Amino acid sequence: MPALILLAGGKSTRFGRPKQLEPVGPRGEALLDLTLRDAFAAGCTDAVIVVRPEHGTEFAERFVEDRRVRIIVQHEARGTAHAVMLALDHVHGTAITANGDDHYGKEALQLAVDHALHADPQVHALVAFHLANTLSPGGGVNRAVCTTDIHGLLLFTEEVTGLHAGPDGISGPDGRTWPPDTMVSMNLWVFRPALFPLFRTLYAAHVPTNGEFGLPNVVADAIAQQHRFVLVRTAAQWCGLTHPADAEIVRRELSRQP
Repeated sequence: MPALILLAGGKSTRFGRPKQLEPVGPRGEALLDLTLRDAFAAGCTDAVIVVRPEHGTEFAERFVEDRRVRIIVQHEARGTAHAVMLALDHVHGTAITANGDDHYGKEALQLAVDHALHADPQVHALVAFHLANTLSPGGGVNRAVCTTDIHGLLLFTEEVTGLHAGPDGISGPDGRTWPPDTMVSMNLWVFRPALFPLFRTLYAAHVPTNGEFGLPNVVADAIAQQHRFVLVRTAAQWCGLTHPADAEIVRRELSRQP
């Protein structure tokens, strides 16, 4: 059965406070609480949450009674792939990764779990969202735009910064515009065990550079080594926390959901 890896080790620089624990749900839940709920309901059996050192105790106390959840501390902020690599030591089957400050919704989590349980066990997946469904009224956002081949397999992602909706469509600071249905990654990945050793191999090569070891680095190398990633498309509405104004927007959005 698949396990969920939740990435909750971000610095929350633009948000201004720990957004991993921001109470936004109808009962004061954080977004990661809702993602855990949806993932377990969809079929995940356990979860690993990767957190910053200063949040380790708080997270451990928060989930002390839930034996499905393990807390891992990322002592060095070396990027998302480094965080996943630490979590994979505690995963024994297919892993589904998600950001702790994004709300993907039941449909997207179910698509990820369905791929994990029923698709070709040699094929990884990315559950991708329409760009228009991932924008923030609070300001510009950074998104990884996906390019696929004719078979729907991911070829590469391109990081685009400062995207926002305007009178001429969705655009960034460089003036480029993007169709609303452009597919973007929100880090909702399905990784098969065959990919796990690559994290350690690439990290060992990456350490001397002392830079950020991100998931795009691993995925790009994996594709170059003939690993296949199918793009699973969802028209679901995303919401998340990037800017301080997003908190109230997310609360309103979640209050309207069943």
